[in-house]
Amino acid sequence: MTSSRAVHEPLMQRQQLLAVLVATAIGATTLIAYLLWSARVDALRAAQVTALNYARTLEVRLDATFRRTDSILHGLALATPVEAMAPQGELRYGDRLNAELDSMLRAFDEMIALRLVDAQGEQRYVSSASTTPRANYADRSFFAIYRSDPRADLLFSEVVTGRVSQRPTMVITRPLRDAQGRFYGAVLAPLDLSFFQQQFASLDIGRNGAVFLRRIDASGKLVLRWPQIDAEVNQPMPSRHPIWLSLQTSKQESVDEYVAFTDGVPRISGTVVVKGYPFFLTVALSANDVLDSWRRLALLSCLSWAALLVLMFVLMRRLRRSNRERRSLEAQLRESQRIESIGTLAGGIAHDFNNILAGILGNVALAREDVGAGHPAQKSLEQIRKASTRARDLVQQILAFGRRQPHALVNQPLQPLVAETVALLRSTLPASVALECRLVQEPLHAEADATQIQQVLMNLCTNAWHALQGRAGQVLIGLEPFDVGVRATRSGFELALGHYAHLWVHDTGSGMDAATQARIFEPFFTTKPMGQGTGLGLSVVHGIVAAHHGTIRVDSTPGLGTTVHLYLPTVDPEPIAPPPPGTEPGALQGAGQHVLYVDDDEVIVLMVERLLVQAGYRVSLFTDGRAAVAAVQASPLAFDLIVTDFNMPGFTGMDVARAVAALRPDLPVVISSGYISEDLQLHAVAAGVRSVMQKQNTLEELARLVRSILAT
Repeated sequence: MTSSRAVHEPLMQRQQLLAVLVATAIGATTLIAYLLWSARVDALRAAQVTALNYARTLEVRLDATFRRTDSILHGLALATPVEAMAPQGELRYGDRLNAELDSMLRAFDEMIALRLVDAQGEQRYVSSASTTPRANYADRSFFAIYRSDPRADLLFSEVVTGRVSQRPTMVITRPLRDAQGRFYGAVLAPLDLSFFQQQFASLDIGRNGAVFLRRIDASGKLVLRWPQIDAEVNQPMPSRHPIWLSLQTSKQESVDEYVAFTDGVPRISGTVVVKGYPFFLTVALSANDVLDSWRRLALLSCLSWAALLVLMFVLMRRLRRSNRERRSLEAQLRESQRIESIGTLAGGIAHDFNNILAGILGNVALAREDVGAGHPAQKSLEQIRKASTRARDLVQQILAFGRRQPHALVNQPLQPLVAETVALLRSTLPASVALECRLVQEPLHAEADATQIQQVLMNLCTNAWHALQGRAGQVLIGLEPFDVGVRATRSGFELALGHYAHLWVHDTGSGMDAATQARIFEPFFTTKPMGQGTGLGLSVVHGIVAAHHGTIRVDSTPGLGTTVHLYLPTVDPEPIAPPPPGTEPGALQGAGQHVLYVDDDEVIVLMVERLLVQAGYRVSLFTDGRAAVAAVQASPLAFDLIVTDFNMPGFTGMDVARAVAALRPDLPVVISSGYISEDLQLHAVAAGVRSVMQKQNTLEELARLVRSILAT
């Protein structure tokens, strides 16, 4: 019983500790969530206070401007006698009134001019600072109101663009009435609203904030906005807008949250009514701008807490697992670290297959040499070699589509590119689609980028398949020479004098009418249903063909199918380089030089050991990069060359190269990889790597590469 209790006590202690950790995690998570939510609420409240304070400040300035303007207009209305508006009144009152208008205008920066007009709307007196030509104001809305309504007093016009200043302008007016209340003219004061825009712009309202001045007496019509959007001026506010609803309750101030009906930006606003005047000011801050700092804080807090949770989770797993399970977890972690993302799924698959194929091809070659030329197993080994070679070629095709690399035009035959693409398409297209390929036997060379040409064919054949609309049909790919003795022109299609490769894709699908054909190369144009096409396929094709200095033509008839013709300029093939010396095991003999080989794949390690030993080299093998570097550090002069795999867990081939360069800079290093990207090549050059080798070509290239480097 004592023994049983002793066994269970550690278990109970672990369970109790686990419960404490879980409770702590839940409690801390709840607390962090509450604190973050509180910080968010505080940020929004602070934004509300800021917006309202800004609106109050602007309201004070606007109120002062309107009151000063009203005072001037009121004083002029009282000081302008009826006789001044009589015919020839300027002779008696002109100097005095114009001087008074000038004096009043000079003390008022926001005011553009001061004008006195008579009962017929004719301008009689004006401040000398005004450069606006004389005009008749009888057709203005305020004039009609003054004539029809004897109680009409201070009025504000809609916003207009100044004739001379080209700035937003609003006219404030007061009527001139005699003792009996008869209308005999009006005094006008146009205000330059850009003065207020400058005040609006001085506020710190963030990237997406806005300031609005609207009218209460005209359904919330916009008078002024910052940032300025001319199309919104004089436009009313929606009747169900939260700000408008608040104003209908006679509130002088309000704080609102809403999504702007003009630009869709969520905003937090403070609104203040301008006392005594039919206007209200709104300062609106973007909720996204307000919460930016909070989001950064929340993200940092969540990431930090997530890291702590992960650590706690790891600790709990360690408490729950035995030593054996713990070692298994560590092994899985090391294995997961060994798998490196190489940009695309195709590249990753290709890398793994290349490792396998390198081992298969190398061991098959060694096995064939071991059993001798007349052994019955030679036929089976040859079939394995052929199948593995085909698999390696297929992987290279997949890799060509999956990797990201700079495009370069290279002199190369087109037939292999077409054949490789057809081979890929056969496994893609459904059985109901008959794929046929007609290639001319005569080699046709062009300056071409292999990946782009294959992309063109894939796009065209995919479109051809879709044109069949699920029915049985045929897709035909052809390649033939095409010579133009004189300039050929046909339906807008033009070819200059020269020799071309004519590549075409034909389908027996639904075809296209003339209107569709006219737009097929436009970006984003598609005839496919929503969500089934981007409209970029043929646009990309057109761009690639143009980059290859070629021409594209489309023949299509509704119901009879479509043929897309590509014409690429051909070039003479480059001279054939002499074949490399034999690459079979034992063909390239060394002189006992010491090669250090590093690879975490034991199959590859054993294969390379036999390959190099048969080639006349001494070999030291390591499955760990750090151990290899330690060996070089212990005996720097013991090795003549290092060959290392690139993709190894924990300590990559690039790490090995850098470490060796620090220990012995003159020791050549070769990196082997199943996927050679541009990034890998750049880092290899920077690390002083002598060469980068395709791992799947180890059998054919390693011995020759080792001898070539050691000979320099």
